[in-house]
Amino acid sequence: MGLLLILPILVSGYIFCHGSIYRQATISRYDGQLLYMLIAKTGIFLFAIASVASFALMYVSKHLYFSFFIADYADYVKYLKAFLVRNVMIEEKGAPLWVFFGQATILSFFLAWLCPRILPFLIMVRFQIGPSKVRALILNSQVPLPPLTKHLLSSISDENSQYMFSMDDRKVYVGRVSSVGDLHETGLMDEDFEIVPTMSGYRDKDTLKVTYTTDYSAVVEDMQRRGRKIGFTIILSQKNIVSISRFESEVWERFKAQQSQTEKSKEGLLERLGSFIEKL
Repeated sequence: MGLLLILPILVSGYIFCHGSIYRQATISRYDGQLLYMLIAKTGIFLFAIASVASFALMYVSKHLYFSFFIADYADYVKYLKAFLVRNVMIEEKGAPLWVFFGQATILSFFLAWLCPRILPFLIMVRFQIGPSKVRALILNSQVPLPPLTKHLLSSISDENSQYMFSMDDRKVYVGRVSSVGDLHETGLMDEDFEIVPTMSGYRDKDTLKVTYTTDYSAVVEDMQRRGRKIGFTIILSQKNIVSISRFESEVWERFKAQQSQTEKSKEGLLERLGSFIEKL
């Protein structure tokens, strides 16, 4: 009987923590006894609710409240007790207790699976978004994360914004993050992530000036007009990112125009200086 109490508590606690987006992201902060206590506390809470539900089901069954739905098996507890006793699994005296804890165990497992999925489902229905965006929204709003990861998650949630990714090999990408790595049971997230690119280019090795060589926006717009799903992505790794920032096309155009004007002014100054030297 002791094992019947301890086992469902620990297993249901583990199922809940494994299925919860928040717990998956924060479970690495617990170690040793703290981790054991977290799982046990969660399991006790779930098993307590399941025990109340099990008692209610037995009460309803005994008073034949299910007769409207299953007239022949309204008192299903009686049949379960008879099955256990007939197969010599338990004694008749302890049959009701075993049925009670058996029901509570099954219900605790079900609650542990169901509860972590309620909030994501409600967010999906409320905002009409997919599972990946729901996960990004929960992680970004509830879990303390490094600034780099928070920017990646923000990019998933905000489809109207573009981000510029500068990599350690001097390549530069502009686009929106479509997905990030899955969470592990240790609370860590995969380093790889995918972006739907808008532009890509490189930084000059001496001046670090950004030059864009490929523009994907025309292709993306054409696919959107045709109603086709944008299926091409670029896979990058967080460990290779040097910097990440929001990309504003208007700001970029103004900066580029000002930079071009400055370069022309420098070239004009050099030409005038060269002409003056020739005259001397």
